[in-house]
Amino acid sequence: MIFSLLSHRFLLVVSAALFPLLLTAQTPLANRVKAMARHLPAGAEVVSKYTDNHRHCLYYTLYNRLFRYDVVTNKSVGVEFSSSSYARLLRTFLSPDGNCIFVVVRKTGDEVSNSYNMEQLWRYDSRSRKSSNMGSGFSIVCCRDSIIIKKVVRSLNPSRPFSHRQWIAKDHYYDFDGHMLDAKDEYRLK
Repeated sequence: MIFSLLSHRFLLVVSAALFPLLLTAQTPLANRVKAMARHLPAGAEVVSKYTDNHRHCLYYTLYNRLFRYDVVTNKSVGVEFSSSSYARLLRTFLSPDGNCIFVVVRKTGDEVSNSYNMEQLWRYDSRSRKSSNMGSGFSIVCCRDSIIIKKVVRSLNPSRPFSHRQWIAKDHYYDFDGHMLDAKDEYRLK
């Protein structure tokens, strides 16, 4: 009886000591993703890490480009999310579920009919590896439950020189699936 009580206590003490180690133990794929995140080139920023069997990769930005590092093949590949060239990558953010990467880029000057709407938002699905253009505007903001694209829609005085025009803007609200939720009333830019 005493032996069984001591062995039971010993088992409880050992399991309590090992429990924190079990929480930090990861799969080999997760360990490789973590290691790669620590050894990225200087200037690289991690966008997201995926350790599931389908994706097993790390997305990061470097030199105004988005890259995908596959830990199974040990290869880093540039992600082509935009169908046209862009001047630079401004920022990235993730959808709340983590499956989609949103990339905000600054468009090149020759592609823009309105020089105020220079930011462009792309949605990249990390599962299907497909991207879609969500829109462009002069400012793109990520909120907790939506994305706001602030867009110049028209000029109040188009006959004036470009630098002296007054502009009307509108805020367009999108969900994280890329669907437009609402377009607010127009307002004058100052």
